[in-house]
Amino acid sequence: MKNTAISKRYAKALVNLAARDGQLEAIYLQLQQLQQAFACEPRLLPLLSSPTLAADKKTGLLNGLSSYLQLGTILRNLLGLLQQRQRLEYFDDLVAAYREQTDARLGIVRAQIYSALPLDTTQQQAITAQLEQCFGKQAVLELAVDPELLGGVRIEVAGQVLDGTLRSGLRRMARYLNKG
Repeated sequence: MKNTAISKRYAKALVNLAARDGQLEAIYLQLQQLQQAFACEPRLLPLLSSPTLAADKKTGLLNGLSSYLQLGTILRNLLGLLQQRQRLEYFDDLVAAYREQTDARLGIVRAQIYSALPLDTTQQQAITAQLEQCFGKQAVLELAVDPELLGGVRIEVAGQVLDGTLRSGLRRMARYLNKG
């Protein structure tokens, strides 16, 4: 729980800086780049978070990574601050909190849509329109095909799961039939 509070605090400051400079999306893209770099070399983030590695070596690694990824000043400063305060271990949570706060500021709701087959444009537009009507925000769909679904869609949005899959319907039917 503590890391969530810490991550949200840093994310809020970063969102405010990015908004001031009109760089909300640009900063997010750079955060994603950095997150991918940490994922490609899984030992890097623990190494940078380790108290056994000298601070100047951590600074050198971060500067090299920042230069390689061509990160802007705001993110370079953030990385330096996180390293200095030994908070790099919260980086992934910070990225998630940044996305949430940016979406809230821009009036966006993100929905993960899982379907057995790819949705066509008409289906996507219908889901988008319905979500925008329900939430009063611009809906952004993140589509995924889940071959284990028999049919229908499962939508995860704003902490809610709307399960309209065939499997879910069959389970409801079985519960109903078993009650009688």
